[in-house]
Parts: sequence; C-alpha cells; structure tokens
Amino acid sequence: MATPAFEEIAETFDFLDDWEDRYRHVIELGKAMPAMDPALHVPATKVEGCASQVWILPKVENGRFDFQGDSDALIVRGLVAVLHALYSGCRSRRFSRSTRRPNWRGSG
Repeated sequence: MATPAFEEIAETFDFLDDWEDRYRHVIELGKAMPAMDPALHVPATKVEGCASQVWILPKVENGRFDFQGDSDALIVRGLVAVLHALYSGCRSRRFSRSTRRPNWRGSG
C-alpha cells in the first residue's frame, strides 16, 4: 500500500503527459526535500556504485521506517524524494519480509 505522499506524486505523473514535464517535476521534488546535514555526508551513509554521489541515513522509530537522503545530482535527489514518499512512515516489519534475498541454489 502506497503512502498518501506517493499517491499524490503518482497522480501528478498521470496528469503530466510529457516526459520532460515529469523530469522537471522529479527535480522540483528533490529541491523541495528537506536538506540533509552535510556532516552526514560520510562513507557510512554513502551509496556505493552510483555515478552520482548519494547519501542515505535510515532510521526506525516506534516501528516505523524513515530516512534522510541527499545527492549532488538534482534528478537523483528527486528520485530520493520519490523513494522517501513511497517508504517513509511504513512499518519496518514490511521491509524485513520484502528484503529477504531469494535462495537461488538449485534453481537452474
């Protein structure tokens, strides 16, 4: 089940016909996202393997997941904002079920 914030983003995307408008909208979402303290831009929060620099600081409070995120690229920062809208406030047990890795042994 998606959060109301994510549903709003999805509705806006449905309304925007042009991919360039959608691209601009994602950038605007990133600009509107609260700033992450630059002191948190450390190796422990950095997402490895990205062409852009990305930092994610997850936390669980009262059984609910949330995170702070940032990027040096506007479009990636916008994508972080979309992920935040999708997952912020979700019950953390939802992730413990969904992030298990499949057992690929014996599958071919």
